[in-house]
Amino acid sequence: MDVRTWALVCLMLPTMSASAEPETTEMRIVTKIRLSDCCIEYEGLITSEANDGVYELYQDASPKPTTLIIESNGGGAGAAMQLGNWILDHELDVRVDTFCYSSCANYVFLAGRNKVLASHASIMWHGGVTQPIDRAELEHLLDDMLGALEEGARDEILAERSRERLLEQMEASRLELVARETQFFHRIGVDQRITVLGHLFERELLANDHDYNGWDLSLSDQEKLGVHGIEVVGDVAWEPWPAREGLQVYRVSLDRLPGFSPVTR
Repeated sequence: MDVRTWALVCLMLPTMSASAEPETTEMRIVTKIRLSDCCIEYEGLITSEANDGVYELYQDASPKPTTLIIESNGGGAGAAMQLGNWILDHELDVRVDTFCYSSCANYVFLAGRNKVLASHASIMWHGGVTQPIDRAELEHLLDDMLGALEEGARDEILAERSRERLLEQMEASRLELVARETQFFHRIGVDQRITVLGHLFERELLANDHDYNGWDLSLSDQEKLGVHGIEVVGDVAWEPWPAREGLQVYRVSLDRLPGFSPVTR
């Protein structure tokens, strides 16, 4: 699973100016927000700007939407937590017809009052802000981020902030996100480790096979971790299909995790 890609999004973006975002394929995705019937549809990268569009649509709508339909590969952890808390505040259902990955799974899907899944909808976790990141990994992430920038933008950043200062900002951003995530999971009553289970027990689960993008959990195991209110459309069996060819998702089974006991409230 690609931990570095996830961390690049959720840790690095808070340290960057809007004019110096990494030129990655995911960052060029246009997020689409629209109101239909009693739903708000959210398609694409989760960003603060897209969230603002959701809030505006909700504010102007009459009657008020009751469901957020989302299709997303994820986005910044901060923006996704912001959206998740807003969903909680307004007691919206969350519906996934296709896929909800990374920070979408961590903070948006879990925030729904009811969590409605199409029979083949895919929910994939692949990391959270509490997973350990040492100095060497931070250095590597910084190199990845700087290498993804155009030369002019990279030079501008390094002229404004030293490499050491950038690393300090990354760590400060991570610690802030850890505090926010801890508060979020306390609010929803879900075991916070749901975001990092695949990493915590990677050796036991995968042995020497690491060619995976992330993991999912059965509905019963999700419930054991405190995820309640899941409904499958048509009351049929849930059989998730990966959203794109080549995406590798493995199933984490709680009974295979040595010494693991869910903590919920």
